[in-house]
Amino acid sequence: MQLRNFLVLTLMALLALPSEAAKNKKADCKYKFESWGACDGSTGTKTRQGTLKKALYNAQCQEAIRVTKPCTLKAKAKIRAKKGKGKD
Repeated sequence: MQLRNFLVLTLMALLALPSEAAKNKKADCKYKFESWGACDGSTGTKTRQGTLKKALYNAQCQEAIRVTKPCTLKAKAKIRAKKGKGKD
Protein backbone atom coordinates (compact mmCIF):
# COMPACT_ATOMS: atom_id res chain seq x y z
CA MET A 1 0.00 0.00 0.00
CA GLN A 2 2.85 2.41 0.82
CA LEU A 3 4.50 1.64 -2.52
CA ARG A 4 1.26 2.37 -4.34
CA ASN A 5 0.89 5.72 -2.54
CA PHE A 6 4.49 6.57 -3.36
CA LEU A 7 3.97 5.75 -7.04
CA VAL A 8 0.77 7.80 -7.20
CA LEU A 9 2.46 10.81 -5.59
CA THR A 10 5.48 10.47 -7.89
CA LEU A 11 3.24 10.28 -10.95
CA MET A 12 1.28 13.34 -9.83
CA ALA A 13 4.50 15.29 -9.29
CA LEU A 14 5.76 14.34 -12.75
CA LEU A 15 2.50 15.39 -14.37
CA ALA A 16 2.67 18.77 -12.61
CA LEU A 17 6.16 19.56 -13.92
CA PRO A 18 5.30 20.46 -17.54
CA SER A 19 2.61 22.93 -16.53
CA GLU A 20 4.97 24.55 -14.02
CA ALA A 21 7.70 24.77 -16.65
CA ALA A 22 5.25 26.29 -19.14
CA LYS A 23 4.46 29.06 -16.65
CA ASN A 24 8.13 29.96 -16.33
CA LYS A 25 8.88 29.84 -20.06
CA LYS A 26 9.21 33.30 -21.54
CA ALA A 27 8.07 34.16 -25.03
CA ASP A 28 10.81 34.30 -27.66
CA CYS A 29 9.41 37.41 -29.36
CA LYS A 30 8.59 40.60 -27.44
CA TYR A 31 6.37 43.26 -29.00
CA LYS A 32 5.42 46.85 -28.14
CA PHE A 33 1.70 47.29 -28.75
CA GLU A 34 -0.40 50.31 -29.64
CA SER A 35 -3.68 50.99 -27.86
CA TRP A 36 -6.73 48.94 -28.83
CA GLY A 37 -8.67 50.41 -31.74
CA ALA A 38 -12.39 51.10 -31.79
CA CYS A 39 -14.85 48.23 -31.91
CA ASP A 40 -15.68 47.15 -35.47
CA GLY A 41 -19.45 46.67 -35.46
CA SER A 42 -19.46 44.31 -38.45
CA THR A 43 -17.01 41.81 -36.92
CA GLY A 44 -17.55 42.52 -33.20
CA THR A 45 -13.78 42.74 -32.66
CA LYS A 46 -11.13 45.36 -32.04
CA THR A 47 -7.51 45.21 -33.18
CA ARG A 48 -4.10 46.58 -32.31
CA GLN A 49 -0.68 46.32 -33.88
CA GLY A 50 2.63 45.46 -32.26
CA THR A 51 6.16 46.11 -33.47
CA LEU A 52 9.06 43.83 -32.57
CA LYS A 53 10.95 45.06 -29.52
CA LYS A 54 13.21 42.07 -28.77
CA ALA A 55 13.87 38.58 -30.18
CA LEU A 56 15.26 36.04 -27.71
CA TYR A 57 17.32 32.94 -28.45
CA ASN A 58 17.74 33.74 -32.17
CA ALA A 59 14.00 33.32 -32.66
CA GLN A 60 12.37 33.91 -36.04
CA CYS A 61 10.02 36.80 -35.26
CA GLN A 62 7.77 38.91 -37.46
CA GLU A 63 8.61 42.62 -37.48
CA ALA A 64 4.96 43.58 -36.94
CA ILE A 65 1.90 41.62 -35.84
CA ARG A 66 -1.79 42.43 -35.61
CA VAL A 67 -3.97 40.92 -32.88
CA THR A 68 -7.72 40.99 -32.38
CA LYS A 69 -10.06 40.39 -29.47
CA PRO A 70 -13.83 40.46 -29.05
CA CYS A 71 -15.40 43.76 -28.11
CA THR A 72 -16.80 44.10 -24.63
CA LEU A 73 -20.56 44.04 -24.24
CA LYS A 74 -20.48 47.72 -23.29
CA ALA A 75 -18.70 48.67 -26.56
CA LYS A 76 -21.11 46.56 -28.64
CA ALA A 77 -24.08 48.28 -27.00
CA LYS A 78 -22.66 51.72 -27.83
CA ILE A 79 -22.22 50.79 -31.50
CA ARG A 80 -25.72 49.36 -31.72
CA ALA A 81 -27.12 52.52 -30.10
CA LYS A 82 -25.29 54.73 -32.63
CA LYS A 83 -26.59 52.67 -35.55
CA GLY A 84 -30.17 53.01 -34.32
CA LYS A 85 -30.13 56.82 -33.93
CA GLY A 86 -31.82 58.94 -36.59
CA LYS A 87 -33.58 56.07 -38.37
CA ASP A 88 -37.18 57.17 -37.86
